[in-house]
Amino acid sequence: EVHILHTFPRDFYSARLNLLILGFIRPEYDYVSKESLVEDIRTDIEVAKRSLEREAYKCFKNDGYLLTFEGGKHEREVAG
Repeated sequence: EVHILHTFPRDFYSARLNLLILGFIRPEYDYVSKESLVEDIRTDIEVAKRSLEREAYKCFKNDGYLLTFEGGKHEREVAG
């Protein structure tokens, strides 16, 4: 499951998305409540943010594969 951490100025439904899977945070659970699911998602977000700050992952922040989309458009053109 992908969770988008970046805030975009407009929605991008139906747009192509390039992604790299760089790690695994936790297995999938059957939650007893929506609140416990939301709590775990918030924890997942914090774990992901901390992980992405590691030196081994910083190089992916400006990776051309992640920033260039269909038709050769750059992320700034698609999101802005």
